[in-house]
Amino acid sequence: MKIFIRRAIVFGVLVLLLNAAYLLFMMRYDWNFAKRMESLRLGSPQNELLVLGNSLAMDGIDTDLLTREGVSSYNMALGGASLQTSYVQLEEYLNRYDKKPRIVLLGLSQHIGSFERSGINPIVEYTMEGYSYGIKDLPMIRFRWLFLEALKKVVSKSHREAVIVRGQLKFRKQVRDKTELPAVLPEFNLKMYQEAEWLSKIALLCKSHQIRLLLIEMPGFKSFRNQSATGPYTLSAPAFSGVEVYNFNSADFGKLFVDREDWIGKSHLNENGAQKFTVELLKTLALKQ
Repeated sequence: MKIFIRRAIVFGVLVLLLNAAYLLFMMRYDWNFAKRMESLRLGSPQNELLVLGNSLAMDGIDTDLLTREGVSSYNMALGGASLQTSYVQLEEYLNRYDKKPRIVLLGLSQHIGSFERSGINPIVEYTMEGYSYGIKDLPMIRFRWLFLEALKKVVSKSHREAVIVRGQLKFRKQVRDKTELPAVLPEFNLKMYQEAEWLSKIALLCKSHQIRLLLIEMPGFKSFRNQSATGPYTLSAPAFSGVEVYNFNSADFGKLFVDREDWIGKSHLNENGAQKFTVELLKTLALKQ
């Protein structure tokens, strides 16, 4: 019996050590994990502008450029983030830090399910204050799906060279957009914005803190673009009073990007494309005012 107990203790300690090592590995090599931990340890941030959204915003909005242009900014967008996740992140930020942002820039995309997806990003949920941990939360169980992506970042030169600056993932890799514009371009679907429950909650949270909320449809590959104008558009629901919506996925705006130079792949902008896009955001959204 003593031998069994001793072996069980050794096994338990080994499991804990392996999981601790795995967690540290993820915090170092997974961009989402690294960003999340950084956003919880910003000290006394003086950011005027926060970026929220999914991976399109994480890669595509250059907060370092915005900061150099006089709008101190931080990119909190995460890969796969739902609107509920963005709400949780914003609420945490407002509760954690004294200085409130003047602007929240929320990047969305109709073609990758930004509106339908619900639930909290597992990395955000795992690191939320007051979260109750169980056996299922051992990192090698909870985050087993991250291993292959993290391993790719170790062995791939282009992944190793990617860096996170003020929350934005700067990726130099270039993947050509080989898609074509549809024969009949769809209209921009403003109704998806209007009816998104968690989006209205984000709008109300911003309003309660007197924060300007800007909603932007992120640019994508040619096959996903629409025929509508950039805007701005307005939403009729009371929660969205004063909120502006911009359609940067219009076919006309997409002429800004060069197929072989500005993309990482799957509608994600690389470092060069993000710089172009962010310069246009500065002009169009009057972020310095």
